[in-house]
Amino acid sequence: MNTDRFETFYDAILAIVITVLVLKIPQPLGPEWGAFISNSLNITKYFIVFLAIINIWYSNQNLFQHIDGINNKSLIAYGISIFLFSLFPYFASWLSLNLYSLAAETIFGLIIVFADISHIIAVIVVFGANRSNEKLKELNIKKIYFIIPLIIILIGFIISYTLYTPGIYVASLLSIVLSIIYNRKQGKEFEDTERFEALIDAIIAIIITVIVLEIPTAVGGSLAALLELKLEFIAYAISFIVCFNVWNFTYNLFSIINKINYKSIWSISLGLFFLSLIPYLTTFVAMNFHDFVPNCLYGIDFMIINLCSIVATFEMKKIDTSNKFLQAAFQNYNNFVLNIIFTAVFIIIGYYYYPPIIIISCLFSICITWIFMYKKINLLDFI
Repeated sequence: MNTDRFETFYDAILAIVITVLVLKIPQPLGPEWGAFISNSLNITKYFIVFLAIINIWYSNQNLFQHIDGINNKSLIAYGISIFLFSLFPYFASWLSLNLYSLAAETIFGLIIVFADISHIIAVIVVFGANRSNEKLKELNIKKIYFIIPLIIILIGFIISYTLYTPGIYVASLLSIVLSIIYNRKQGKEFEDTERFEALIDAIIAIIITVIVLEIPTAVGGSLAALLELKLEFIAYAISFIVCFNVWNFTYNLFSIINKINYKSIWSISLGLFFLSLIPYLTTFVAMNFHDFVPNCLYGIDFMIINLCSIVATFEMKKIDTSNKFLQAAFQNYNNFVLNIIFTAVFIIIGYYYYPPIIIISCLFSICITWIFMYKKINLLDFI
């Protein structure tokens, strides 16, 4: 059985799981730093799940690069794995609301344990169905690296039941970090970028639609009722352009690159994580449009997204030095640096004068970037 359609289905579910979890993050109780910090556990929880899913996606991508087909046993094994992944948003949200609940810790830990076990079984079944595939031997997968994360989580269970209730939560984070480190050692270059591009497109598309879901429905059928939501629509319009700009960047980038590696994948993935916070921050800004903290957080998130773009392009240039189009298009990082500086300056202005200028400055900086990129693309046409 050809894997193309299954890979698309698998990636779509992972993309949805990642972005749906954003909807589970509750808004801070007020527009102050203290209220946001007290809510940071929910974002940390989301980050852990995000890391776990991207790491699993990378492992799966690495595996499916080496095989030509799967059988029904593989589909069943991956089906069980997908089912457990789909439970992440619900139980991660439950845990964030009840961090010191032994029941919530236990169920969250069991979901991760069984998800890891099902993923290991799926990999073993795929190997069994492709015994004659010489390319699989290149992976050199060591079973010990599958077992260590499970052992760490089991230790977390012991800690939770004896010393420190959130032990499972901490152990889960540690096990995910170790899995990422192992995958980094296995890291290699991929010349086929289509699957990663499809994942990026799916995540950004879902982020955009999730933002719309966060806009409250107008109370009543009058125009006045709709106009009461003008700030929400302004925030959504700016966020839409921010998301579309990231998609446009990745589209232009992947149209000229020949290969990607582990570091570039993770740089873009981290950028997607901060982009996925846009629905949460958009609502936070819309509910507190004239307050500094929500606008400042939005600006900081925007700067981090630009920083991730710098790192991603730097890594791609480093592994593909012979690509003259890539080297010329990103000869420097002026556009991203200007975005960061521009936003930082307006954060200072917003603090002293008018906080909404921060989110508006993100829109202005994107317009400036498009002008620079348009001129650069015209220049590349002559290369």
